[in-house]
Amino acid sequence: MSSRLEQLAARREELVAQSAALRARLAGTTAGIEQVLHIADLGVAAGRYVTARPLLSWLTIGAVVLVVKPRRALRGLSFAVTALSVVGQIRQILSGLR
Repeated sequence: MSSRLEQLAARREELVAQSAALRARLAGTTAGIEQVLHIADLGVAAGRYVTARPLLSWLTIGAVVLVVKPRRALRGLSFAVTALSVVGQIRQILSGLR
């Protein structure tokens, strides 16, 4: 009986040592991934921040476009105003059909 307990204790020690070696190997393997995951987390947080504040996002995009390409920004603004006007008219027509 004590021989069986000794075998079990020895097997347990082997498994604990094997487990420690696997943990160390896994830690070494995932060290490079940790930085990538941190950057991905920052991207997700930025996405949530932007979706929670759409007006701020659009104003920022508009400011960047206005500074970088003012002519193109004015052309785009003109198109956007026209498109919004058309969409508003279509909505009015469709709501009148109901």
